[in-house]
Formats: sequence, structure tokens, C-alpha cells
Amino acid sequence: MLPTPAKNLLAYCAHLDYSKSDEAQMIDRSTVAIHPIHLAIGDPLLSSLLELTLTEAGYQTLIFPSARKLWESLPTHRPRFIITEGRFSDGFEALNLCRLVRHDYPWPYVYIYVISRRHETEAIEDMLDAGANDYSVKPVNPAQIRTHILVGMRWLTYIDAMTTQKSSPAT
Repeated sequence: MLPTPAKNLLAYCAHLDYSKSDEAQMIDRSTVAIHPIHLAIGDPLLSSLLELTLTEAGYQTLIFPSARKLWESLPTHRPRFIITEGRFSDGFEALNLCRLVRHDYPWPYVYIYVISRRHETEAIEDMLDAGANDYSVKPVNPAQIRTHILVGMRWLTYIDAMTTQKSSPAT
């Protein structure tokens, strides 16, 4: 038996027409109050790939060289969507970022997508337990990135719709 949030998400996604083209399936970005997608990427090649892919898909990006730098910027920038690599040379990893975002900030929900070289089940479970919403193992390609962004946007749209319903007075 699925928990209630999973049932709600399945019900929300049931109306989507998967026979339509990718362009027709894109979530209207105006329905989710998305600031630029924040990228914590130390790998210059991955950073370029993500920036190009996201820009071509119509998203703005804000790039940080590490998860620590992104974390330090959060009080100012308040992102809704974060894409981060798993590990950084300064020792502050995506695992730390996920835990801190989930436990230390009372802002609207933040979707976190982690891209890492680590493919071990335990590493993936640890990241998801820390608060990541999505996880991909390197290497990634543009189509895969766009798919994960679409999932994140759907999730944020759903969260915002549920939040709006709860805050609206009953009629």
C-alpha cells in the first residue's frame, strides 16, 4: 500500500498525456515560482554540459564551484531546484548539503538532484536518506538531464498546488 503523498503524486501524474512530444509535455515554468536552477558543480565538463542543456531548455542557471559555496549563498538566493555533484575537493559533499537544506531552512520546498560517480546501492540510499529527491550516476547525457528536470518541475508544481490548497480557506 502506498503512503498518501505517493498516492497524491500518482493521481496528479495520471492526467499527463505521455503520447505527446517532449515539447508538449514541458511543465509551464510560470506555474512554479522557480528562480534560476542552482548548480553546485566542480567538474568543468559537467558544468558546461548542464549549463548548455538547461539554457537550451529555457532555464536560467546559477553556478557554484562547490556544495559549500552554494550552501553559503542560500540565505540570499533561496533556490527551489538544486543540482549538485556528489563529492567536492573541500570535503563538503552533497550529503552535507542535502541534510542541511532539509533540516536547517524553513523555505518553500527545494528539489535536490544529485549526479555522482558513486553507483553503490549504499551510497545512493545514503544520499536519498539525507534528503536528495533524485540521483543519477555519471556519465549523464542531455536527454537524461532534461528528463530529471521535468520530474523535478512536476514535483515542485505538485507541492505548490498542495500548499495552495491547504492555505486556501474552505468554501
